[in-house]
Amino acid sequence: MPEAPAGTRTFTQGLGREETLVPITWEDWLAMPPPHDDGAYTVTEVVERYERNGYEWDMHGSLYVPAKERNDRPAFVVFHGGGANEKVMDVTPDGRPGLARRLAAQGFTVLALSYPGLWPPGGEWDKSIAERVPVYLLDVETDEDELQDRLLKCTFNVILQGAGQLTDRFLRGRRLISFGHSTGGPMAAHLTRFTREAEVIGVVGWGSGGPDGWRREWREATGMEAPKPYGLTQISRRTVEAYRRSHYEDLPELTPWGRMEDFFRLTEKTRPQIKIGLRDNQHNVFPERLEEYVRVTGLPREEYFDHLQGPPAEWLAGLKVLLMVGENDHGHWIGGKSLGDKREMFMAGKYRDAGADVHVGLVPKYTHMGHWALYNEKIVYAWLWALETGYFD
Repeated sequence: MPEAPAGTRTFTQGLGREETLVPITWEDWLAMPPPHDDGAYTVTEVVERYERNGYEWDMHGSLYVPAKERNDRPAFVVFHGGGANEKVMDVTPDGRPGLARRLAAQGFTVLALSYPGLWPPGGEWDKSIAERVPVYLLDVETDEDELQDRLLKCTFNVILQGAGQLTDRFLRGRRLISFGHSTGGPMAAHLTRFTREAEVIGVVGWGSGGPDGWRREWREATGMEAPKPYGLTQISRRTVEAYRRSHYEDLPELTPWGRMEDFFRLTEKTRPQIKIGLRDNQHNVFPERLEEYVRVTGLPREEYFDHLQGPPAEWLAGLKVLLMVGENDHGHWIGGKSLGDKREMFMAGKYRDAGADVHVGLVPKYTHMGHWALYNEKIVYAWLWALETGYFD
């Protein structure tokens, strides 16, 4: 087991202390080296077709396999955030490697997933953002009536069932570390409920938060959010202005592709930039709206509500969690009257109370979208130094 170099030692030593918060200086962040030399890897598209809620669904993913694995047991499963798909884990807007490629180059197998509907046939959208609708089957066009019905039934559980089946198919017998950005954070925390052939031993984050039920507790305890419910079958579309209102634009020194207008231009064909009302209503936790889905569809109530339960208690008691967050992330860090009110610290407290070993790495300068900004490889290096120095043992 390698000893962390001097520039990384303060961070790894912090992971061994009782204090939850591990601040990282910008100098140490820039100096954080890779644990290993980069190597070659292959990328293969994978698809799982499965049934739930009266329909077949396609779950698309990319499997990254190193030519030489550092260790044949740990592997990573990564979930994207809202309005994105697995492509955000593949490359950055200016063409640098994304988090999945960074992990694979370091010698770790990675499964990057797209929620059903958000991966277009061939990987590129042929319609403008204003005209896009989800593509739930990659080889079949659905009519408008079926699309509207699917928008009512593509639940959190639909997404996780596909994720679990792809994980069991390609990562059988592995010890998994799961990651989800933003909307994907709760999915990373619940993957263990849907896998049978692999064991989730750790959760890592970047602006990830925690399970949606805990988000509701955080909101009620702190008053930090006042979101509005979405229409039952609403498809919301991301814009430059909406991203700026959400404080998603990093400093110019961290965005080599340019500003937000340039980001939208460069990713127009590969990033869906659409969000589904049901996913947002579940993620933001609007019980009255979720009851409407139950009434309209006739599906069991738990299909819309069981994502609010906590992950299995026995699993949480042995879990290792490393949540990373940027100091300029408005939703996950800046908001909060006290340290414990900040979303990532609140989630860490929930993990800790359940018996997990948890720390929060705080990084200067970045916003919620630091995972595609300059020096994004340091996020991966931080996870891997934690792994290499025994944090996930």
